[in-house]
Amino acid sequence: MGYRNEDPIFYVKKHHSFRGLIIILLIVFIFSVSTVLVNAFINRQVQTSQLSVTIPQLPSSLQGFRILHLSDLHGAEFGEGQEGISAAIKNLRYDIVVLSGDMTGTDGNFDGLTGILNIIGGKVPVFLIAGDEDPSPIQSKARLNNQVKAEYVMAAEKRGAIFLDAPYPLTVGKSTVWLCPESVYTTDVTLTEHSIRYNLDLLEKVPETEDTAAEKRALNYLLERLSRTSEALATMKSGDIKICITHAPFTADNISDLLYREGSDLRNNATPVSLVLAGHYNAGQCCIPGLGPVYVPEELGLYPESRWFPGSKGLSGLVTSRGITQHISPGLGSASVYSPFSWRFFNSPTVTLLTLTSKLVSQ
Repeated sequence: MGYRNEDPIFYVKKHHSFRGLIIILLIVFIFSVSTVLVNAFINRQVQTSQLSVTIPQLPSSLQGFRILHLSDLHGAEFGEGQEGISAAIKNLRYDIVVLSGDMTGTDGNFDGLTGILNIIGGKVPVFLIAGDEDPSPIQSKARLNNQVKAEYVMAAEKRGAIFLDAPYPLTVGKSTVWLCPESVYTTDVTLTEHSIRYNLDLLEKVPETEDTAAEKRALNYLLERLSRTSEALATMKSGDIKICITHAPFTADNISDLLYREGSDLRNNATPVSLVLAGHYNAGQCCIPGLGPVYVPEELGLYPESRWFPGSKGLSGLVTSRGITQHISPGLGSASVYSPFSWRFFNSPTVTLLTLTSKLVSQ
């Protein structure tokens, strides 16, 4: 009869099953590679968003005032000399530029930041603040150059940027716009000054080293910054427009710092705030089409705990709370705080052009 290895019917079914598995794996592979390539293409294309911001009783000289808002570069580069960003903004008209933090890479590299400043070329005022993933802008440890400001801050200032560590006035027609760092609203100037002077007195009692000398430089710089802040607060008028620049957005719990309250505290002169410009969230960073952000970590401060698939609300765009409007930039790069999702996924890098108006507008 001869030896029969196996039932031919079973053999055919087994053969078809193995071929089907190969086809499925091949489809998954092609889909995965296509997704990676599409996402890489998206991440190279800088998008432009244009929004109108309603500010009641906005002076006529500020109607149509335009702010170009960029944030959270995280050292990313979009072609040689930031040509991708250049292409996105080349046809835009804007009066000022705001860079709301986390502009350097995790290693402190600031080539991407200086690339943006080279594009702008000093044509309009540029305001820069530091973010939580930037190196400290003020150096309190000994460095070779003995400078109090970090290298990336000095490089930005060399290219015409204004490091915003105290209120800065802009005159537009007959109106004044104050650009104010978040510290104006959260720092008690008097108490902080006493604390700094106390620490300076302590340093005077110890032998001077390179590190203690650096500490003294930093503390004296902070005193000088407080002096500039006090002078600015004393100059502000009730009819001036105040714009707060912060890296992390104000939450509903601390938005009251931006509202006018009766009292003699000079900080009250910096209220009420007409607009807040922030970043930090990167619009959720890693998103799935139709489902939105995958994960938002507790460390961002948006929620009291980490959340999976929280939806897009409050992560970017215009958000209003208690009459205070914030623009939260979608960002340009990727933040390490989202680890293990430390890359942008189906989330286009975006710069925003904001136009001020007194008219009610719907976005």
